[in-house]
Amino acid sequence: MNENSTNENHAGRDVSVLIGTGGSRSILFGTGVLMALAQSRFGRFRSIGGVSGGSMPASMIASRPDVTWLLNTVLDTDFNKMVKRRVSLVKFLYTVLRDPQPIDPPPLQGALDAADMGQYFNDLIPEWPPHFWTMALSGQKKVIFTRDGVLMDKAGGGLELASAAPVGVGTAVCATCAVPMLLDPVPWKTDQGEDHLLIDGGFGPEGRCPVSVPEALHALKGSYLIVVNVGPDKSSLHLLIDRVFGIVCDDRHSLREDVEVAEEHRRIVVTPAAPLYGSFKFKMTRREKWQMIMSGYMAAVTAFARHGLLTGDELAQAQERGVKALLLLAARQKPYSQDKLPPELDQIFTNLSFPAEKFADAARFAADAPVAESCQEPESVAESGQEIGAAETLVPTPPAAVESPSA
Repeated sequence: MNENSTNENHAGRDVSVLIGTGGSRSILFGTGVLMALAQSRFGRFRSIGGVSGGSMPASMIASRPDVTWLLNTVLDTDFNKMVKRRVSLVKFLYTVLRDPQPIDPPPLQGALDAADMGQYFNDLIPEWPPHFWTMALSGQKKVIFTRDGVLMDKAGGGLELASAAPVGVGTAVCATCAVPMLLDPVPWKTDQGEDHLLIDGGFGPEGRCPVSVPEALHALKGSYLIVVNVGPDKSSLHLLIDRVFGIVCDDRHSLREDVEVAEEHRRIVVTPAAPLYGSFKFKMTRREKWQMIMSGYMAAVTAFARHGLLTGDELAQAQERGVKALLLLAARQKPYSQDKLPPELDQIFTNLSFPAEKFADAARFAADAPVAESCQEPESVAESGQEIGAAETLVPTPPAAVESPSA
């Protein structure tokens, strides 16, 4: 870690958030990080992005900046019902080993059907949130979904606008979560009529946290990129699936190797001390969800305090809330044979939200950011068909007004 990245007061700086891959771990850990961020001192959001499971809390908070709503929605939602199992895990692994299939292009049907997951997010978020982005892959090319269209890697480097219209949030979430052989790839067509089959964004060379995406899309100078990295999954199920991938897919290694994300003066990397559960553990009790959420929350409180985003009374209150929640989680209610949680637990993080000014007009970045001369308005790109070079920056157009979040 860069020593200059610690013990500095960066309160008031704008932030971008990237929640990396990790299935249910990313959903829960990322939720805890956002709970801590809601109590910190920062300027505005420049972007909120996520890959694979991280796209879920990112899209939800970008669409409705009510953190208490996010927490309750994540706690109440049965992740297991978002996917339908076509075959048993044993049969799936046997079939894959008996008849190995390349993932370029990927098999058209996986062991799990994610149609319900796509419908859930289309219903929950009918319009694309202006600050949200996510990413999938076509081959090794990044396909980046934003409100202002779909960007794609071009042959000579940099990005180009492949589709002027955004896809539905549910489609984008399904694409970035499409682990080959486990979940169906998502078909997508460019404005030029090129067909693509999209797979999980975590299969690229940057692994779980593709920091190049927010760095390419947004003016990050003078701001912070908060990277939520749940780390490698060491659960027995994930290790078994990794071994199968190692046998049948020797052209993909990023999910089997730990790609480090360096913490530096422009990045805050939040990583759990020890992940409690596996990425593919979708059937979880409320207690298990709380444990992962609090793991993310406490890790973020520590990281934000180190960088000066949490200080003084805000830091003391955030720590007090965390300790109280952990003590309630450690307690057991009678009868001890039932896994009941104290009702006081649900009262700790009430009325927690991001004020509307945190989602202020992002177009102002083009005018007052130090890199203003490199910013392009997306409308001009779409109209002219101009390609976006590697050194250029695309700033999404924000909504005219942001509705104040409900408590």
